[in-house]
Amino acid sequence: MQTVFAGKEIKFSYNKKKTVLNQLSLSINDRQIFGLLGPNGAGKSTLTRVMLGLDKAQDGTIQWFNERLNKSTNKRVGYVPQDLALMYDLSAYENVLFFGKLYGLKGERLKKQVQFALEFVGLWDERKQKPKNFSGGMKRRLNIACGIVHNPDVIIFDEPTVGVDPQSRNRILDAILELNQLGTTIIYISHYMEEVEKICTDVGIIDNGKLLCQGKLRDIIERYTDQAIVKLELSRKSTAYAEQLKRYNVLLSEGHQVELGVAKNDAHIISDIKTTFGEDVKSFQYISPNLEQVFFKLTNKNLRD
Repeated sequence: MQTVFAGKEIKFSYNKKKTVLNQLSLSINDRQIFGLLGPNGAGKSTLTRVMLGLDKAQDGTIQWFNERLNKSTNKRVGYVPQDLALMYDLSAYENVLFFGKLYGLKGERLKKQVQFALEFVGLWDERKQKPKNFSGGMKRRLNIACGIVHNPDVIIFDEPTVGVDPQSRNRILDAILELNQLGTTIIYISHYMEEVEKICTDVGIIDNGKLLCQGKLRDIIERYTDQAIVKLELSRKSTAYAEQLKRYNVLLSEGHQVELGVAKNDAHIISDIKTTFGEDVKSFQYISPNLEQVFFKLTNKNLRD
């Protein structure tokens, strides 16, 4: 499998007092949908800027497609930023046309790629409208069209679904999956753990400028989780069940709500809880080991902190 990005022992700091990227090494293979996760301040944005050549690392090496950064590799990488890179006085068509020209597209190829990008995100019929009249979801989709117009081999998506409605979110995620099926490698940065679990094949988690783990999504979850979670709503406050709860690993006890950590392959836990609490269980939710548990275990932080 071909490596499309390889960064080795990347070190970067904005000043001598704080190192943002600390000997970070990361590799991404062809056709992956790679989820890049980390709490706020972990170094994700800085790493992205260094990967794109917008900031220069003080130490370490960066390669795209087994080459050092150059004009050729830059044209093979697309970037869809979190902040909308749109010109609101131009039409949707003119916005995508502008970015196509920036990437060196000309003539008939430019026109074809602009049409492809707008059709791909479902905005061809709105091509003459200005984005200032678009909904939040439509602006996000136009932002994507601007980032894919040059048909890059790799696209970095930075929080592409922030602030959009569920329908637009699903449309954006479906478009990303389709791009990947067409052969595009995706680097996906998001605060929405459920999105990462839905579309990503591989993940990397960074914190304090260091890579904490990297690998196949299912392998990472299996490696770093040893328990599932059971959420209970009880008929009385949890303090009334102090004796019963002593036999469990209680993760949370608040009002009528209780969360228990249970062995992830325990086939008898449901019947055991029913026997212990009987009719006092008003609701029961079993949460299988997931990426959020891995994230909290490795960083001791919630993703949105």
